Amino acid sequence: MASHASVRPMQPADLPQVLALQEQAYAGAEFEPERVEVYTNRMRLAPAFCLVDIAPGGRLLGYLVSHPWREAAPPALDALLPVLPADADCWYLHDCAVDAAAKGRGVAARLHHVALDRARALGLRKAALVAVGTAAGFWKRLGYAPRALPGMAERLADYGEGAVYMERAL
Repeated sequence: MASHASVRPMQPADLPQVLALQEQAYAGAEFEPERVEVYTNRMRLAPAFCLVDIAPGGRLLGYLVSHPWREAAPPALDALLPVLPADADCWYLHDCAVDAAAKGRGVAARLHHVALDRARALGLRKAALVAVGTAAGFWKRLGYAPRALPGMAERLADYGEGAVYMERAL
C-alpha cells in the first residue's frame, strides 16, 4: 500500500533495486541507463536529496536523485561530479522513477515534496530538471515550466528527442 510507504535516504543496499527500476523506467529511451557510480556519487555529495520510497515489505516503489546545483546548467548524463558548487542557487532533480506497479499512487509527488522542503530549508530559490520522454506533463502539474535558453538544445542532445529543461520557483 502506498499510504504505508516510507520515504528515507537512499542507501547502498538500495542500489540493486534502484538500477532495476531505472532499467524498467527508461526501457526504450534514447539514452543508456546511468552507471551505478552516478548514484553512489550523488548519495555521497547530497545524501539528504537522494531518496527512496519503500513499501512495508521492502520493495522499492520509487526513487529521486537530486542535489544543489547551478541554474541553467544541467550536468551531463552519466557524469560523476567531483563536488557540489559552493555557489549553488538551484535544486536540481537528476532522476526520478516510479515502479510501473506503483504509478498513480503519489510516489513521485511524495519524494518530490520531501526533497523540496529540504531545498527550501537550504535557502535555494529555484528547482530545475530535464524532463525526458513524456514526463514534462507530470512536472508541469508540480509547477515546472519549460525554459528555453541559448545552447540548451545542444546540452540536452544526449537526453533524447523531446527532452525539455524545466524550472520552477521554490
